[in-house]
Amino acid sequence: MKYYINIVLISIISVFLLSCSDDEVTYPDFIQEGIYDGDYFPTSQWRYCSPEEVGMSSAGLVEAIENISNEKYTTQGYLVIKDGYIIAEDYLRGFEKGQKHSSFSIAKSFTSAVIGIAIDQNYITGVEDKISAYYPALNHDTIQQWKKDITIENLLTMTSGINWSESGIGTNDIFQISLSSNYVDYVLNKSIEVEPGTRWSYNSGESMLLSGIVNITTGKSMLEFANENFLNTIGINDLEWISDNENHTVAGWGISATTHDYAKFGYLFLNKGNWDGAQLISENWINQSTTSFNESIPYYGYLWWLSGEAIDSSANLPEDIYMAIGAFGQYIIVIPSENIIIVRVGSDLNWNPDEFIQLILDAL
Repeated sequence: MKYYINIVLISIISVFLLSCSDDEVTYPDFIQEGIYDGDYFPTSQWRYCSPEEVGMSSAGLVEAIENISNEKYTTQGYLVIKDGYIIAEDYLRGFEKGQKHSSFSIAKSFTSAVIGIAIDQNYITGVEDKISAYYPALNHDTIQQWKKDITIENLLTMTSGINWSESGIGTNDIFQISLSSNYVDYVLNKSIEVEPGTRWSYNSGESMLLSGIVNITTGKSMLEFANENFLNTIGINDLEWISDNENHTVAGWGISATTHDYAKFGYLFLNKGNWDGAQLISENWINQSTTSFNESIPYYGYLWWLSGEAIDSSANLPEDIYMAIGAFGQYIIVIPSENIIIVRVGSDLNWNPDEFIQLILDAL
């Protein structure tokens, strides 16, 4: 009798285990389905496949998504892309797929791309150019010598030394510049605190001088130049980017786009500036702008944040990771060694991507 009872128990357990096999598990809707059908470029639209098709674990991704969707954060949308395919995607708290989201300082990384293209096309000689070559007013005898010595690289790396504050109310330059009709002139009229190249200090105003140089050298706004030279080509046809009253694109912030469009920008960089056979940005610029410009400042490139140090972390993240980051938790995260792109949009100051990125990597 005992023998037959054991046989029945084993049979029941076997049926249970078979019913719970990986093939039968049903995952939440944010885990995508489909097959991997080879390389492509998402000019018209992104493709989807299951995580397992590109070497990821659906169960592991579920754990990662529990982090990003936690109620204590206000994540509104995210994408996880592996090998060019969306494997996880969701929209929360009233935000919808296809809706544009403000990205704040992510615009700086777009600005870096524009400057790289302008250099590639010889509108700008190189990053060592002094900005006084483009702004003749800086050559007047009454102008501080340090201001005359500012280079394009100083503007790309936030080492200009320009006196700038983004805190407080009366002293907040972001608020003050918004009252100005000409953002370029506002920044040009700021004093210099330290010698250019000697101190890194976060400064959203410096990028306006890059925007002005694009206007001067190309005869077009930064947005117009970006549309013609890479945005339209990669399928970003409706990006919004604010400007001042003088048609200077606000290079330090002001972009609104969809999560799919932000991912396309990341994918262009992941592919070293090449899009479906067309080299839109030189590979040299991609490498230069996503590498530390100074070993004493290992967390910053040319308007891109680098490695785990960008988010003040002890997490063991890949050394080649780089990120476009905007206020209130906007992220385009590129991990070349794993062929991964992550886009996250939200409306909070609390979300720290370290744990999420690590969970994504653990799902490999």
